[in-house]
Amino acid sequence: LNFTAKTEVNLFLKRLIEVFLVLFIGALVIAYLLTQYITKSIEEVRKKIEGVEINERNEKLAWNKQDEIGVLVNAYNKMIDKLEISKKKLAQNERQTAWREMAKQVAHEIKNPLTPMKLSVQHLKRVITLEGKDEEQLKLFEDKMIGQIDLLNEIADEFSNFAELPKAKMKKLNVK
Repeated sequence: LNFTAKTEVNLFLKRLIEVFLVLFIGALVIAYLLTQYITKSIEEVRKKIEGVEINERNEKLAWNKQDEIGVLVNAYNKMIDKLEISKKKLAQNERQTAWREMAKQVAHEIKNPLTPMKLSVQHLKRVITLEGKDEEQLKLFEDKMIGQIDLLNEIADEFSNFAELPKAKMKKLNVK
């Protein structure tokens, strides 16, 4: 009876160890597969993050589950949205800067010939006045030329003002 009890205990322990080994090996296989699944998902997110380019269209990631990887994917997608908004703002600012530079250049080119023209008209008046020519005709010519030059100067000033950042224009206002 003693021998049979020992044999049964040994047989029970042997079976217990076999079951434990099978469960342990099964747990190892499941842990390995689960680790591969998780690292594969994280590796995909890592590759997408490394591939983000400012000047190119970046693709969003799709993840249907709301787990830790889903939180990471959502953060990545929000970052891509913010990057797109920033790219649009940057492009708009670059366009505005280009227009401002062009406006400054055009205003400068318009203003360049105006001063010599105005001086020439004034000099012509003095020369004709000294020689005693028709004052009335000269006055009409001078007024027309200076008026046109002042108009061109005003246009150039407005174009130049467009090129600068908006400035506050103070006005008196009746609040009532």
